[in-house]
Amino acid sequence: MISGACHRFLFAVSVALCLANGAIAAGNSAAPAPLDPQPAAASLQPGLQSLVFDSDFKNVDNMPSTPEELAKGRRGAPVANLASSAADGRLWGIASGALYGVHFTGLIRLEAGDYSFLANSNDGVRVFVGTACVVDDPDVHADHLSEPVKVSIAKPGWYPITVQYFQRRGGARLELFWQPPGASAPAIVPASALAHASN
Repeated sequence: MISGACHRFLFAVSVALCLANGAIAAGNSAAPAPLDPQPAAASLQPGLQSLVFDSDFKNVDNMPSTPEELAKGRRGAPVANLASSAADGRLWGIASGALYGVHFTGLIRLEAGDYSFLANSNDGVRVFVGTACVVDDPDVHADHLSEPVKVSIAKPGWYPITVQYFQRRGGARLELFWQPPGASAPAIVPASALAHASN
């Protein structure tokens, strides 16, 4: 049986590999590619996985990114979707309402066509679909919407998604929006479009 520490390390390595595969530099606009091969439905669980870090981050660039750094995070419960806010800063069952960061990883189901992504956050957030940076609002700020970023999806399927978010003090918010092909306005990315691989 694999220990909890080993699970945390393997999860951290998977996050680091996602970040290393082009997801470090903000503004990376490479067209995302679906997983190949695509995961079997039976191998997927709902929501995104999370790693929590207790630290006073002031920019997403300061968050853990190497396997060694990520291995020090604590595994949180999977999060169904990113649509949370709290006046006291306590999101996703995190006991502290201040000075923490979260790495979310998993998969997002996309159809072929043009998408726009944006986030309403407090504080910093950066989102990658594959190697494409689709949200980049990385510093300390009150609640506000990021600029929408357009992404063209060539093939339908499950795509890797990585979300880096930190909360300093006061209110906290993270809401991830998309405007899929044919939609007239942005909406919260639904839980049905997010998943992670079973351990």
